[in-house]
Amino acid sequence: MDRSARISTDSVIFGYGPMLPLVAAGIGVWVLPGGWPVIVVQLAIVWAALILSFIGGVRRGFGFATPGASTPVEIAAAVAYVTIAGLSLVVSRAAIAVALLAAGYALAALLDRRAALAGNAPTHFARLRPPQLLLGCAGLAACWAWLLSG
Repeated sequence: MDRSARISTDSVIFGYGPMLPLVAAGIGVWVLPGGWPVIVVQLAIVWAALILSFIGGVRRGFGFATPGASTPVEIAAAVAYVTIAGLSLVVSRAAIAVALLAAGYALAALLDRRAALAGNAPTHFARLRPPQLLLGCAGLAACWAWLLSG
């Protein structure tokens, strides 16, 4: 295995850790009583938006530290993540917000892997980002399904 592609313990903890609240939300909306699922969805939207925005910042930060990675495409990817996160916080329907975020997570899984393979993101993102972000996407999809079921 290429040592540069090794996923450090810190990256595992700080990569998968923030996905756990989204997985918990995806389960919680289906099993919690009363009005709790509505609160869970609202919290999931805020959390997912914060994390997606943070991921955009990580991409942009890598570009600052690695001048060759500061291409217009890489800058556009970082801006897209933050824009999707921001839009999810201002749309009026929770189902639309959750769908935007799930799409943003899926997009980041694809684009961050691609960027890592091209040297425009940390090399280990090629292995980390797809399962990490698709795990969060699964939690969001469960929330979205619950919203549509009601």
